[in-house]
Formats: sequence, structure tokens, C-alpha cells
Amino acid sequence: MKLLAPPAGLVLALLLALSVASCSEKTLVDRPVSPEPSDTALPRTTATPAATGTAASDLPPGLQQMLANVASARNLPMPSGLKAELVARSELPALLDRLLTEDDRRWFDQTTTLYRLLGHLRKDQDYLTVWQSFGSDSILGLYSPIHDQLWVVHDDGAAIDFDSLPRQEEETLAHELVHAIQDYSFRLDEVYESIVDDLDRNLAWTAVVEGDAVTHEGVYANRYMSLRSPSGRAFLLADAAQANDVPPSIARELFFPYTTGASWIRTIVAREGTTRVDAMLADPPRGTAFALHPELLDSGWQPGEVKLPAIAGALGNGWQRESGGQWGEFGVQNYLRLRVRSFQAVTAAEGWAGDHYDVYVNGAESVAVFRLAFADASDAKEFASAQQSLLKDVNAVVSTEGAISLARVPGGNVTATVAPSGNEVVFAIGSSQEVALRAMQAIAGS
Repeated sequence: MKLLAPPAGLVLALLLALSVASCSEKTLVDRPVSPEPSDTALPRTTATPAATGTAASDLPPGLQQMLANVASARNLPMPSGLKAELVARSELPALLDRLLTEDDRRWFDQTTTLYRLLGHLRKDQDYLTVWQSFGSDSILGLYSPIHDQLWVVHDDGAAIDFDSLPRQEEETLAHELVHAIQDYSFRLDEVYESIVDDLDRNLAWTAVVEGDAVTHEGVYANRYMSLRSPSGRAFLLADAAQANDVPPSIARELFFPYTTGASWIRTIVAREGTTRVDAMLADPPRGTAFALHPELLDSGWQPGEVKLPAIAGALGNGWQRESGGQWGEFGVQNYLRLRVRSFQAVTAAEGWAGDHYDVYVNGAESVAVFRLAFADASDAKEFASAQQSLLKDVNAVVSTEGAISLARVPGGNVTATVAPSGNEVVFAIGSSQEVALRAMQAIAGS
């Protein structure tokens, strides 16, 4: 299993809550079909990590048989040359850090800028530190496509080996073997590199990768594992997030592939087998909307192509574009859920039909601009209303500059909004009122 955009395309097993998030209902008539798909992924490791815990080795006969059984359950060829290693939990943070590349750190820095502006992270938080804190307690195993190697995490002091794994570790191993099998047929690292900077498509693909592994970990367990006492994998997500200082919205994002993604893929496999899953591993769906609304896969619908003008020049000297791409329905929903009730946030995001965002930086200053397209004008107004509810709940101080409303969060960022135009909404979030206003003026009439 993997966390959202972890280093080097790692696929990571997490300690999962047992409940599975359900997909919301939506009628197809609400979504116009876009005939032209747009282009828009997990960072790549180049250095081999030093050994941690039990030395890595080719699979012994017992693990070779387990790999064959998992491959049979997944209905894909069995890879060769795979290595496996046990790692103590206390040694996991160092292993994760060694697997980071400069590209990984760049990705985390860019996402930190965006998420601080949106309100997912405080000014004293960064995404990499949150990810590492979350992973150090929650990761049960990981697989590196670059190294053809997997690791299974065990408690410090536990006397275990691959010939006598407790149930939890065996389930984790089965999960990571699914990832090795996926990688052998679909080259996960190459697919990842093609979509790493598209937050929405990256998360949708991660939901396929992890949903597939969760589903077939279960198939393997039902076929080959004897009935034993429960492994105690369940834990309260809220408690884990609080203990690690992980913001709830980040925890929702990190768990999305294992909950909504697992439910989505399980339904597809039960209905039509693994052929469609194979296709989505190789050619990722163009957004989380497909995981949230599974009926869209057969509808012909695709997100619309939405554009924003380049505004670095309009912002002034020293400004540069840092990142940009598609935010996605889950991203919209998760943003609104920062302060809006879950049902209202989900409903306000359901009309999503496409978007684009760009982030610009200049030293300590930053601004993000957004253009969202919805199925119709009423859906656009519903989102705008929910966004105003969010700003009101954080006690934002509102002023106006012509048609532009400027909402300053006490001690925080400034959100610039205008009334929706037809089925579109544009807004900007800046680190200061001046930059938010300048950015909004640059995109409002575009």
C-alpha cells in the first residue's frame, strides 16, 4: 500500500480502520461529456538504501510459494528477482528518509505551499514532516518498484521470521506481494512518473493501486490462510491523527485509497473481474471523481479541460510558478470539509466537472489561483455558498474591492472571491491581501 505521493513510488501498507468509506450517489445527467481528454503521479528513488533489520535476500522456497499463491489470487504473472526484508518499527523512519530523493523533497515542498494556503497545514507544519510522522506509526510494509524489494515492519523486540509470520505480518506481506506483481506487469514507477504532478489523477491512480492490493490481500487470506485470532489491525483514525499531529484533512487524503479506493475496486472485481483494474493501473483514470462515482467509468464522461492564464508577470518582479494541475472532486470536498459539515461539503463538490489551479511563489510570499467548472450554474453557486460558509466559520474579516470580496483569516491567509460566472468559479488564496487581490484581478476577467 502507499501513501499519497510517497517517495520513489513506494507502495505502503498502512494500519487501516476497518470501516470502508462509501461512494456517494450521483446521476450521470449532471455531468457533461468532454470529448477531449487532457494531459496532466509517486517520486522516484535512485540510491539503494542501506540494509535495515533482517538482511534483504532472494525469496526462500516458502515465500516463493506464497508469491505464487498471491499471483494466482491476483490472476497475473509471478515476478522474479524479488527481495524481502524485515524491519523493526524503530528503524522505519530512517529507512523512509533514505528512500527520499531530491525530486521527492521538491514535491513535498510544493505541496506544502499549496496546503498551507488552502488551510490543510499550519504555517509551522510541512507535508513531509506530517507524512513521516504519520507513516512511522501507521506503515506496516512497503514495496519499492525501483529496487524490486519489499519490507515488512515488525514491533521492536519481536522474534519473527518469514517462515513463521503472525497473521498481521502475513497479510501485510500478501499486500506487498500484490504490489510486486502489479509492478512486474505494469511498471508502477513509470506510470507514477507520468502523473506525479497531477494531484487528482495521482490520487485516483493510488486508489486503484491500493484498492487492488486491499482486495486481493483479502482474496489470498480467504484462500490460503487458516482461521486464526484477529490481528488487531483496526484503530481509530481520529486518535492516530491526533497523536501524530496529523491534520484530519491530511489523514482523510492519506486513507482515501485504502477506504474509498478499496470499496471501488472490490465492486469492480466482483462485477467484472480484474481486466478493467489492469487497464486502470496502466492508464490511470483522470480524477478521483471516478472513485467517488463508479458509474462514471461506463458513461463516457471525462473532466473538462480548464485553463488559467499565466500571471507571474502580473504579480510583479520575482514571482515564479511553483506548481499546478487538477485539484479534483476529492480535493474540493476535502477543502470544504475543513469547516463545512461533511454532507454539505460532499454535496457542494458533487457537481465538479473539471478545474485547474496554479501556485506562485516569491520568497516567503505565495498565492494559489483556481478555476473550477461545474455541471451547471446552480452547482457553481452551491460551491460558492459552501466556500463562504467555510470563511465565515473561521471568522474571516471581509472587505471589498469593487466586485472582489477579500476574506482575511485572523493571523492567516486572504481568500479573494467573485460571484460565480455561469458554471465557473474563480478564486485566489494569498499569503497577503495585496497578493491575493493582484492575483484575483489577473484571473477574474480571463
